[in-house]
Order: sequence, then structure tokens, then C-alpha cells
Amino acid sequence: MKIEYRQGLIFTEMKLRFKGKSKIIENVVIDTGAAETIISPDVVDEIGIFAEINDTVNSFYGVGGSLHNFFSKNVDSIEMEELELKDLKLDFGIIDPRGEINGLIGLDILIKIGAIIDLKNLNFTVTL
Repeated sequence: MKIEYRQGLIFTEMKLRFKGKSKIIENVVIDTGAAETIISPDVVDEIGIFAEINDTVNSFYGVGGSLHNFFSKNVDSIEMEELELKDLKLDFGIIDPRGEINGLIGLDILIKIGAIIDLKNLNFTVTL
């Protein structure tokens, strides 16, 4: 899978499926420093992902120590080129108030798929 290096970060995109609807999410950062994957709720509200009364709500500390809230939901799947992960829990919360970063792929997914990030050739390989 091709990745793009810009603004000091590694970007890719993913397709997210939820209750039969799907959305391609661009400007997702591959972030080995993030424990969990998180997606901005602003980019998925059109497919029905928003905080509801029965969702789990938690907090995390971002860069610079700022406190952020997020909610968790089970999604049908995420796809990144040939890779598809089905029935997984994702977190949804504001990552970048400017809206330039729409998500972070964290270690929870990177370890699960056996990700190899080739920075010299800007390529991302899955070893499942």
C-alpha cells in the first residue's frame, strides 16, 4: 500500500463501513506513537457514526498534554487497499481541530496486521 510523507507525517487512506454504508477517509496518519486507532467524527457523521447514549466515552491526552474525549463503536469493516478487517471497535474523537488530519492508525491495528513500514520507498506492507 502506498503511503505519502508530508508535513512530517505518514499519510494514507482507508474505507470504513458502518451499517451498510461506506466512506473513504483521506488524510489518515500512520502513527506508531498512538496506542489505538481513532477517527474524526466529523468525517463519518454522514454514514451514521455519531455519539449515542449507549456508547462508551473516554478521554486521552494529546500532544502537549491537552485532554480530549472520544467515543467507541463497532464498525462493519475497514479496508486499506487489499486489506480488510471486519467487525472491530474503533474510537471516534477530534484529533486535529483544523480538520487536516482525519484519523490515526494506531498500534492496535498496526500490530494486528503485522505492518511493515518501508520509509525509504514509502510503502506499507501487511504480513497477515
